[in-house]
Amino acid sequence: CEPFTGCLRSAFQDNGAMPTWFWPLAGSILICVAIINFRGNDVVILMNQAYIAAFHMGGVLYHNSLGHHPASGVGPGMFVFLAFAVACMRAPIWMAFGGLMVCYVFAVGLAKVLVKPKAASDAGQSDESARLLRVD
Repeated sequence: CEPFTGCLRSAFQDNGAMPTWFWPLAGSILICVAIINFRGNDVVILMNQAYIAAFHMGGVLYHNSLGHHPASGVGPGMFVFLAFAVACMRAPIWMAFGGLMVCYVFAVGLAKVLVKPKAASDAGQSDESARLLRVD
C-alpha cells in the first residue's frame, strides 16, 4: 500500500528520498525471506540473514542520510545484530563477521544509489517542519 498511501514516507519525513517502488519490493522480499528462513539448509538461512543484515544496515544509513536523530538507527540496527547472531549459530564467527562486512559494503553502495535526500523546501514543506527533522 505504500506507493498509494505514503504512510512510510510521511512517517519518516523523507520528502521523496526513496523511489516509490522500493517499499513494496522490499516488503515482498522480506515476506519471502521470513518464509524461507524456516528451511533447514544452512546455506539458505545464511543467505537470508545476509539479506536481512544488508536491508537493515541500509535502514540505518537511510536514517543517517536524511539527518534523523542518531537513535533512529537503533531500530534497524537491532535486526542487524539478530541476523549476525543467527549467522553465528550456523557458521564460524569469522565467516559471519566477514559476511556482515560484505553486507555493509553492499548496503552502502545501495544507499548511495537509492537514497537521494531532498531539501524540505524542494518537497513543499515549510521551514518550520524542516527544522523539526533533527534535534541535537
